[in-house]
Amino acid sequence: MQQVPEISKLNGVENKSFEILAVGESSEVSKAISALAYKNKDIVVDLLKVEGEDFALDAENLAPEIRAFHNAYTDDLITYYDLIVLQYADTALVRTILKDASDAGVMVSTLNAPAPSANTAAVNTHQKEAVAARNKEENYWRKIANRCLFALAFILLGHVVSSYYPLHNFAGDFRIFVQNLDLDAAFGWMVLAGFVAQMVDGALGMGYGVISTTVLLSTGLNPAAISGSIHTAEMFSSGASGYSHYRFGNINKKLFKALVLPGVLGAVIGATLLAYLGEEYGEWLRPVLSLYTLLLGLRILVNAFKKRRESQKVKNAGWLAGAGGFLDSFGGGGWGPLVTSTLISKGKTPRYIIGTVSLTEFFVTFGSALTFFIILGTSHIETIAGLIIGGLLAAPLAARLAGKLKTKTMLISVGVLVIISSVRTMWKTISALY
Repeated sequence: MQQVPEISKLNGVENKSFEILAVGESSEVSKAISALAYKNKDIVVDLLKVEGEDFALDAENLAPEIRAFHNAYTDDLITYYDLIVLQYADTALVRTILKDASDAGVMVSTLNAPAPSANTAAVNTHQKEAVAARNKEENYWRKIANRCLFALAFILLGHVVSSYYPLHNFAGDFRIFVQNLDLDAAFGWMVLAGFVAQMVDGALGMGYGVISTTVLLSTGLNPAAISGSIHTAEMFSSGASGYSHYRFGNINKKLFKALVLPGVLGAVIGATLLAYLGEEYGEWLRPVLSLYTLLLGLRILVNAFKKRRESQKVKNAGWLAGAGGFLDSFGGGGWGPLVTSTLISKGKTPRYIIGTVSLTEFFVTFGSALTFFIILGTSHIETIAGLIIGGLLAAPLAARLAGKLKTKTMLISVGVLVIISSVRTMWKTISALY
């Protein structure tokens, strides 16, 4: 039996929960999981059932409890876990899992595996050294390519900005801008709103737009200005949050590729529609958007009481992202409650869903903010600055807390807060109209 590694040596990140997939219900797997849980409390275990197995897990004495059960293996299943524990068998399933784990860079603990011969060990060592050398070279050139792309992007951006706004005017205009800033008590509330919204969004994968929209709707701003301000600020905080999730290993690359382009396209369409309707029908759109945030609050509240389902393959992820991007731009929020909650309801691991959706959100908000900027220009700088500062302060902390906080309690709190704020805004707006 291969010795099961200690979580403290595998984890690499302090206070990060460790996701384990146990393959099969053999007594060896049960003992291995219990041994891991004996010294390591922050582990979560899911079980992949194997058809025709003769053993059964001792569920009553198993520590920790099984969180979710998978009846079938899919090619993306192991990407949601930090460690795979399985009993060796010369079967197609085991060979597939070992190959997929090797390709994805996921650690595997193989129990009762036959000892390799001296020749096999030498070949494996040579292969590992070759792969390590190749990966090192690829990473080197990837870093060079990324730096060149960033340099090119900054050069192009500088050229565009200097073409429309000469740099010699910048210093004087910046002094005038700072002198004209009216940083009253409302600015502090915007910082607090940005901090709370990003803390919730970074930890749960939802809530930034909903919380910010409910706060700004109560101030009487035009709906298009609200959505533009939120997405401009959210672009910075979601970028910081996405980078933090990437650092902590919370990203599923396959899911990210499926979400990003449809999400951006939906956001651009939603922002364009709101920009042209917001000016003329702003007073009527405000109660409609309040009703929308009320429904989002109810959805969040319902999600708090949903039980985790068996993992299912995600279908039509692109359409889901497109709808989420559109509603997020047009309604000022909804990307997280729609996309994150739908993916988690499929039984997927919350930490990877939250991290991937948070990273995708940066590109969605960038597309939305750029569209609003092109159509409407910039306004409400104090509001945007407050939201940005609060969001940047909360982003790293929220990424560390992802999967650590009691999700049910936070969902209930956010849902109740959004519902109360939405009802209050609807009442004030309708009373003013009539």
